[in-house]
Amino acid sequence: DLPKVKLFDNGDEELIMKNLSIHRADTEEDALNLLFIGDTNRVVSETPKNDASTRSHCIFTIIIEAQKHGEDVKTVSKLNLVDLSGSERIGNTGVEGLLRKE
Repeated sequence: DLPKVKLFDNGDEELIMKNLSIHRADTEEDALNLLFIGDTNRVVSETPKNDASTRSHCIFTIIIEAQKHGEDVKTVSKLNLVDLSGSERIGNTGVEGLLRKE
């Protein structure tokens, strides 16, 4: 399991996130394995409207660097794939207690 990400307010109107990680993927297989590891560490709970409702957000960022052989110019692209936790409206789910708080 990966360590739980913690969110802090530093008092200067900035949010600090701890326990995030960056991993290099040299192949498509490496990237898919990292995506799988992240997905298996998400909290999933059953609700009356969804058998596998995610209770945690997931952000998978892909940074691609390209450079022509023999040239100094490098092109960098960044793609953020974001999956927010369960999109059901909480009032319509029938969820109570700790699961509702999450």
